[in-house]
Amino acid sequence: MITDFRDKPLADYLQPGQRVLIRFGHGLGDTIMFMPLLDLLRYEYLRTQIDLYVECGQEAIWGSVPDKDAEGYDQVFSLDFPMCEGELGLTKAQKCARDELGISSADDPFCELDVQPSPLVGCHFQGTALPGSVSWPEAEAQQIWEEVRAFGKVPIECHMQHVFHNPVNAPYWCVGSRNLRDCQASLPTLIGLIQRCWAFIGVASGPWVVAMSMMPERCLFLERGHKASSYTTEPVSKLTLDTFEAGQVTTWLSMLSS
Repeated sequence: MITDFRDKPLADYLQPGQRVLIRFGHGLGDTIMFMPLLDLLRYEYLRTQIDLYVECGQEAIWGSVPDKDAEGYDQVFSLDFPMCEGELGLTKAQKCARDELGISSADDPFCELDVQPSPLVGCHFQGTALPGSVSWPEAEAQQIWEEVRAFGKVPIECHMQHVFHNPVNAPYWCVGSRNLRDCQASLPTLIGLIQRCWAFIGVASGPWVVAMSMMPERCLFLERGHKASSYTTEPVSKLTLDTFEAGQVTTWLSMLSS
């Protein structure tokens, strides 16, 4: 594996028909800055197969060789992607292009990332006006919260302490700091958050109605004393507190993903 480019840059090793592998074991920011250089390198050496190995979850975004020790490569390179302190007017990418790759730097310093689905699942467990007949208990709320996390999504509580806030609705332990309770309560903030959620799980409340108005097919109603039929005549995905069991939220999330 070649790691030292002081005497000969990477481009000088490349030959038509070769298969080469670049190991890029750096953080996300460096990889975003490196990808335009990789595209340029591949364009300038069309007759050389240039594969990439990244790690730490980056392989979910970029095409990556699964095994950094894969056989069959004529050359394997590992780039340092060095810092550029002291060299005025030079970015990290430009320094890498000049000192390691031996090519001109790309015009765009950052690659364009594909749009990804939101990881957020809005959750609301406590009603304001009638918590005794609407709110779900903390134990069941924690089960829902953990199932969302275990599914690979990010639960966030959509409860704002607005002008009608009911002091009985203390935050549940499972929510921790992943909530809006220390934010200034405003409808644009609440609606904007729910608009950016992948799905919503909640009790009979304003946030649930907001979510139903925008993505009814991705809302799960947590039914207790107040029935969903009191709010809509349309079919509603729901769980009932009396019959709630572990795994039901996971099943619903899986149906949304299928």
